[in-house]
Amino acid sequence: MTKSNLPFLTHGGATLSDRDIKVALEAKYFEIESPFPLNIQPSSIDLHLAPTILIFPRVRKGNPIMDLKEPADQFVEYVEIPKSGFVLHPREFLLGATSEWLKLPKQLCASVDGKSSLGRLGLVIHSTAGFIDPGFVGHVTLEITNLTEQPLRIYPNIPIGQIRFLVLTSEAENSYGSAILGSKKYKNTYSLNPKPIASQYWKNLK
Repeated sequence: MTKSNLPFLTHGGATLSDRDIKVALEAKYFEIESPFPLNIQPSSIDLHLAPTILIFPRVRKGNPIMDLKEPADQFVEYVEIPKSGFVLHPREFLLGATSEWLKLPKQLCASVDGKSSLGRLGLVIHSTAGFIDPGFVGHVTLEITNLTEQPLRIYPNIPIGQIRFLVLTSEAENSYGSAILGSKKYKNTYSLNPKPIASQYWKNLK
C-alpha cells in the first residue's frame, strides 16, 4: 500500500474526514470492529460503552491507600451494567471499555472524546488518557466520571464517545507496546463484552 493509494498520508497533522475514514477502512489501512453498525460522523466514528465496567467500591476493608507501587486489584470490582442502568454518583469514577476493537497502523494515532450532549450532563469519558498511540490494538479504556452534584444513570451499549484519526508526519519508528520503549502491552482481545483493565502502572516501578 502506497501513499498514492491513500493520499491523506501526505498530510501530516491532519484529521481524517469521513471520506478518508471510509477509504482507509475499505483499504484495511486501519481496522475497527464493532457489534453495532459503524456510525461515521464528519470526522470521527461513534463509540459505544461495553456492558462490563470496573468500579471502585466506596466501602472496603483492608489497606485504605492505593499505592502506585502495588497492584490496584483489591480496590476495584467488575460489574455488569443491567438493562435498567447503573447509577453513577456525584464525582464517582469508574473504568469502562469501548465495544469497538481497534487496530492502528504506524502512521495513524487517534483521539477519543466525549459526546457534547453527554458533556452537558456532566459525564466525561477520559481524565488524562484520551490519546491512542500508533500500533495500538484492542478495546479503548474509558475513564468515566460524573462531574455534577446529581446522580446520573448510564446504560450498557449506549453511544458514549467518538474517535478521531490523525496522520503522523511519517511512520512511527517504535509503535505502541514496543519493548525498546519499556512499554507494557496490555491486550484486551476482541469480544462482544470486553472488560476494562485496572491500572498496571505498578509494573513500571518494579
